[in-house]
Amino acid sequence: MPKVTDSIGFYPVETDELFAELVSGFPITASLVADENGKTVSSEGNSSGLGNSTDLSLLVALRRKSQVILTTGKTFRSDRYKFPKYADLAVLTNQELKLSAPEGQELILSSLGYLQTLTDLRLKGYKRVHVEYGITGISALVKAKALDALLLSSREKSGVLALASELNVKPLLLALEDLYVGLVAWQPGSNELDR
Repeated sequence: MPKVTDSIGFYPVETDELFAELVSGFPITASLVADENGKTVSSEGNSSGLGNSTDLSLLVALRRKSQVILTTGKTFRSDRYKFPKYADLAVLTNQELKLSAPEGQELILSSLGYLQTLTDLRLKGYKRVHVEYGITGISALVKAKALDALLLSSREKSGVLALASELNVKPLLLALEDLYVGLVAWQPGSNELDR
């Protein structure tokens, strides 16, 4: 069983359970995975190979709690997206997508910009949104204070810290056996919570 390390000490926990609880209270989330240097794009031009199975468990937890997954056309194409199992899909793009929504789900295309697309999803009634933009889009949402939580992950602590520095955020760091997760959380109408 994996162990989690925090300021209190070590404790055993099932990874899926930990991540489901960690993300459950945050309506608007975003996540980024990075290499040991804080880079979010691998040599293949996407996020392939940056994470591991534990990081995938984090992504699954974020997606399962969401009503809609929001990404960009560039990320959609480079990461070869498939339609989410439990949520609708919104894509910020100026290009046509060769994808159709499964029965009972919706594909939403937008060309309005990072923040406006998220705002429009909220106006459509989506209360739980997970954003999977690249670093530029996430940075725009952080600056606009449009997120409730941002989760940064890397196999190395240095990756989370470098990515946090680039985004100008201070995460609470969780150390699992094979993954570091940096959680940055905001309260509505306030600045980043001091850690």
